[in-house]
Amino acid sequence: DCTMFRFILAVPVVALAMPALAETSVPADTTLSTIQTEYTCERGVRVPVVFINTEAGESLAIAQLDGQQVVMTQVVSGSGMRYRSRDENRPYELHGKGNDALIAYGPEEDADLILRDCVSN
Repeated sequence: DCTMFRFILAVPVVALAMPALAETSVPADTTLSTIQTEYTCERGVRVPVVFINTEAGESLAIAQLDGQQVVMTQVVSGSGMRYRSRDENRPYELHGKGNDALIAYGPEEDADLILRDCVSN
């Protein structure tokens, strides 16, 4: 059954996100809804991402980038979705619309695109 396979696959990905989620200000008793996906970008680079929405309305994305988990908070976007890293020392940004995305790195006003043509599975 495909649904059972997806559930079994989802458990390890969400479990991997839990240490990064612990770094956030989300209270332990908060109800979370999660969506997991994997973006395949240029050069075949794969970027797993878990999107987390809290009952209080906070939206997070936890992405596996450069061998590390990066916790990002949703920020204002002119169109589509946009997440920025919470860690100023790892200034990643995920910006997307529909199934397409790109990943940038650097200061918000002058970030360099590091992965283009990303498509979610």
